[in-house]
Amino acid sequence: MTGVRGAVGSFDVEPSDGAQDIDSENDYVVLQIGAENTADFSVTGDAISGVAGETATAELTFKNNGPAWLGNLGSGDPVAEVRLIVPEGTSVTGVPSGCSPHTLGGGYYPKQTGAPRYDCDLRYWVLEDTQRTFAFSVRVDTVVPGATGAVSIHPAFGEFGEYPFGFDPDLTNNTAVLTVN
Repeated sequence: MTGVRGAVGSFDVEPSDGAQDIDSENDYVVLQIGAENTADFSVTGDAISGVAGETATAELTFKNNGPAWLGNLGSGDPVAEVRLIVPEGTSVTGVPSGCSPHTLGGGYYPKQTGAPRYDCDLRYWVLEDTQRTFAFSVRVDTVVPGATGAVSIHPAFGEFGEYPFGFDPDLTNNTAVLTVN
């Protein structure tokens, strides 16, 4: 071995005694190391108000409270998604990037706005202090006193109860509400 680069585990290996490397395309190895650690994912909702016909901005925020970061580095799949179930009497008129419309059951919804549910993908990695806010434009169609919509974090594939986040020590902060009026 002739050298070690700055990152731990990154080594340069050069042939010695005049030997030639016949295939420099295979001079690496990928290694996955598993470790037990925790990453406390949380989500916060919002409270908006307005009379019929008014539009307000609802900000839903995901946060990784650490101590660990998490990444799907091999697959590139999102580590999680933030879900909004739209409150009764309202319509979403503006959708943040990374969010897709769905029926309540998770099926295909034909328009970007007006869906009863939105799933917002996170990146394929989140550092231990990552915070991302999804800002929705929500129109009050009919004033429904005490209307709430559900805000929650889910695995990118599967539902919350079927495939829980085994690394998350506090599942109580994985749900919140969006209240209207």
